[in-house]
Amino acid sequence: MFPSHLSVTDLGVFAVAMVFGLVVVLLSLFDFRGTSKGPSIPGEEPSDPEMGNLIDMGKAGSLHQYLMLLHEKYGAVAGFWWGRQYVVSLASPEYWKEVQSSFDRPQELFKLFEPLIGKKSIQYSNGPGGRKRRQLMDRSFSHESVKAYYEHFVLIAKETAAKFSTSSPQEHIPLGKSMISMAIRAISAAGMGRTFMDSKEIDKLEAMYEVCWHEMESRLTGPAPDPDSKREKDFQEAKTIFHNIVKKYINQRREDEDKAEKLFIDSILDCDFMDEEEICDNIVTFLIGGFHTTGYMMTWCLYYLTKHPEIQEKVYEEVTEVLGDEDIKPQVASELKYTRQVIDETLRASVLAPWGARVHDFDLQVGEYVIPKETPILLPFGVVLQDPNLWPEPQRFDPDRFNPENIKQLPNLSYQPFGFAGKRKCPGWRFSIAEGLVFLSVLLKRFKFHLVEGQQVKPVHRLVTSPAEEIWVTVSKR
Repeated sequence: MFPSHLSVTDLGVFAVAMVFGLVVVLLSLFDFRGTSKGPSIPGEEPSDPEMGNLIDMGKAGSLHQYLMLLHEKYGAVAGFWWGRQYVVSLASPEYWKEVQSSFDRPQELFKLFEPLIGKKSIQYSNGPGGRKRRQLMDRSFSHESVKAYYEHFVLIAKETAAKFSTSSPQEHIPLGKSMISMAIRAISAAGMGRTFMDSKEIDKLEAMYEVCWHEMESRLTGPAPDPDSKREKDFQEAKTIFHNIVKKYINQRREDEDKAEKLFIDSILDCDFMDEEEICDNIVTFLIGGFHTTGYMMTWCLYYLTKHPEIQEKVYEEVTEVLGDEDIKPQVASELKYTRQVIDETLRASVLAPWGARVHDFDLQVGEYVIPKETPILLPFGVVLQDPNLWPEPQRFDPDRFNPENIKQLPNLSYQPFGFAGKRKCPGWRFSIAEGLVFLSVLLKRFKFHLVEGQQVKPVHRLVTSPAEEIWVTVSKR
């Protein structure tokens, strides 16, 4: 019953107000995408108004270590602040299904590397244009294309083996430097051509790369150097030399009349929608991606094998049984099943690539939470690869985790060391696995690797996980 003193006009106004209020309530409960807004995303408040939680990351040791702590505290969905930018991290294969088709990357999280790889790098290409460029590059790393690179890999591995053979059993060999050098030679020859195999030129490229990459990773945990500082000048000089070497081989390949061998560089040079700057930026990106990822993968792999000589012997026995006295060929690479398990476990245990990221132009429902549009979404591969619920005793190195029976027990997307989302998985993943199989088959057939005693090997988790200090080994001939 309404009060008797209200007029008809008052009742009309009251009725309109009630209807309006009901509409507001209904709209607040209804989501036009058919999802529930759900509760607020758990996570950290910014510890600094400008830096957000970046200082906390530094205290944790790295972004990967910070994310390990974040998800241990808040669960599989957690938010934090990358400077003034709010970011959500998803540490669950189940939640990853929601971003499986996502292509676009949040450019601001990768801008740190722009001074080296260039603003027109594929790393920063989103939307239809980015997809078009990825399709082009993916063709150069297809299953069939990678077969053509085996000959290069074998040659490079044999060159490294020849150097090792001159070492005495007591000589300490820098494992990381040796593996990075081997990876640089392999990716350069396969991507740029045999003419790129001049040792002095590659030594120069390697030296300039080391200066540049060290500077890029330094900026992950600290500010960029002042424009007039020696550190910035050294970086700019090394970058210029690095880029000039690439430009030289671009021009050389264009003038080469004999293009019997199909190279990665050809797919870039043949396209009609890239200018000179974009061509150079993408080739630099390709080379750098191949340098450190494969180099550190091999470093960690041989390190683990020195820690587990029984596993090293099992790989040797398989390689010997499958290959005999022959070099590895693409046709038999799949028969090195245990060797591939060792590579897979290396990628998991080392957390080689700790994280990736995506972004959406619409609100995204993930479980009971909604991630607002334009919010960068971190995919902490390393957190999932170290999840004890998926990988019991995650610090233990055990290639049998990847035998056919055990791998069947894992949820979909549990093992994604090269990324997975939106057809933006690392384009060179087949290339890298092929390198690993070839390098191990050549080196372990000739040598036993031993860790020099007294070392404390600690990982440093940046964009790629590397040892904090050089790992020293000795080799003995078989």
